[in-house]
Amino acid sequence: MVPALGIIVALVYYIMTLRYTTKARQREVIFLRSQSYRMEYARAYASIVTQVDWEDPDDWFEKYGRFTNPEAFSNFLYIMNTFNFAGVLLKEKEADPDLIFKLYPPNAVIPIWEHFEPLIRYIRDNHRYSEYLKPFESLYKEAKKKYPEIPPLRSVI
Repeated sequence: MVPALGIIVALVYYIMTLRYTTKARQREVIFLRSQSYRMEYARAYASIVTQVDWEDPDDWFEKYGRFTNPEAFSNFLYIMNTFNFAGVLLKEKEADPDLIFKLYPPNAVIPIWEHFEPLIRYIRDNHRYSEYLKPFESLYKEAKKKYPEIPPLRSVI
């Protein structure tokens, strides 16, 4: 009887510890995301949503590339890496998808991916970086599956 009671107590303790760890991980995700809600995030996002006047990746690099427009290029990288981070959290199951989409709104994720997908594919193909922004792509696919009605970027701005 005593060994069985000991096993039950240990099991309850284990379940409570597991729940606490999961909640702690979720709090950490929220804290990390809150760091990106600074003014620099807002400026970077506002900058890249206006990058709609390019026809193809070569044209984008001429207008917004790292040598021709370093600020626009760094804003692009900042936003792409922010969404890539969210994709890593989703892919690694570090956070619940519903929480991810509360922190990284699908109406931002979907239009940004769809607008810049040709550029991302160009970078993957021409710079020998086949894994470039793969977690962001996974985030986009999950968002698109859950929220298929979100319009493209050109109709958002």
